[in-house]
Amino acid sequence: YWLAEAAAKTASKPAFRQLELKLKKIAALVYATDELLEDASALEAWLMRTVPNELRFNIENAIINGNGVGKPYGIIPSPALISVTRNDAAEVDADDILTMWSRRYAGANDYVWLGNQQIFSQLAQLVVGNMPVFLPAGGLSGLPYSSLLGRPYYDTEYNPTLGEVGDLLLVSPSAYQMIGKSGGIQAASSIHVAFLNDESVFRFVDRVDGAPIWMS
Repeated sequence: YWLAEAAAKTASKPAFRQLELKLKKIAALVYATDELLEDASALEAWLMRTVPNELRFNIENAIINGNGVGKPYGIIPSPALISVTRNDAAEVDADDILTMWSRRYAGANDYVWLGNQQIFSQLAQLVVGNMPVFLPAGGLSGLPYSSLLGRPYYDTEYNPTLGEVGDLLLVSPSAYQMIGKSGGIQAASSIHVAFLNDESVFRFVDRVDGAPIWMS
């Protein structure tokens, strides 16, 4: 409140919303025969490197697309998502990007652009007047600037295909709350689960949850 000299102050209380996050489990099991483990000496090391990456892929996909049922609640299903209608649903132009930028919440300064890989060919051809938007002055001979309006741009496998809602996203990461189990992905192996079949089992487990902070 703006107050006159000696005027009484009016008490007020902020309203808070409770955001409940409970750790959700994601897991993977891999069976390998004893013969395979003996003959392919690098297999176990490959599994320990590759399967955790697959779990991370599913977690990151849930951050974008998850419905919140047994998994994190994603950005695209969130009621806080603002959709901008394109001039042409099958094409990204500079006006679409500028309109998205104008609709952002101006109180955040950590925005990033996330786009389906199909978007790249459209971005590479964007111009304002005769000035390229995405490519450097050297054109196709140099790496793209990989930024739009000064904010980083990343290709992802999680955004929907070109023409669908969310094929290009402007996201503030600080507006997404996430929790995880300390220690990250847990890996273990056992010879007992399929002992009679001469198989070893590798188990990978992670527990995370997340949701957008904004509800509208």
